[in-house]
Amino acid sequence: MLKGDGKIISTEEASRLLGVSQQSVRKWCQSGKIRAKTTPGGFYKIERSELERFRQEFNMPNLDANDFVLIIEENKDRIKFISGLLEMLDFDVVTAHDLISIGIAIGNSRPSFIISGTTFTKLDLDYLLNSFGDNEETKNLPLLVIANEGDNIDSLVGNYKKERSISVLYEPLDIHQFKREVENIS
Repeated sequence: MLKGDGKIISTEEASRLLGVSQQSVRKWCQSGKIRAKTTPGGFYKIERSELERFRQEFNMPNLDANDFVLIIEENKDRIKFISGLLEMLDFDVVTAHDLISIGIAIGNSRPSFIISGTTFTKLDLDYLLNSFGDNEETKNLPLLVIANEGDNIDSLVGNYKKERSISVLYEPLDIHQFKREVENIS
């Protein structure tokens, strides 16, 4: 159960559920877009049903949806395996394999983090990591890279670790290690 599943929630919880800043929620309360009560201390309190009404009116993500994970991978067997593990951990999964499908997936699902392979026919991992840093939607998203045994990507990943949380796991995947990494970045 999500915190805030009761009748009344704070602007902090509302911002987390909607995936926006707390300042945005306060402005929407001030403008009347979200009907909220004010406490004697000046804090806004929002009924959960009101937040749901607002979400539907402005076509925002479902409040009770699981967190999404974007998997960028071409290997269908690896996608199936990783998706199964993530679904057991209560994540919804969206997949992509080229820049267009990545952009669509990010815009539609607002993933909590990204899992990426390293071998692509239409993508370069360095270009992909650089693109994530240039984009407001992805620059702060944690990234888990699943590398093939023998890949030497440590120096490449090291270039981007200053800017974001990046973890690397190598094939063959250890399920317990994968679970720990996912729990650390989610």
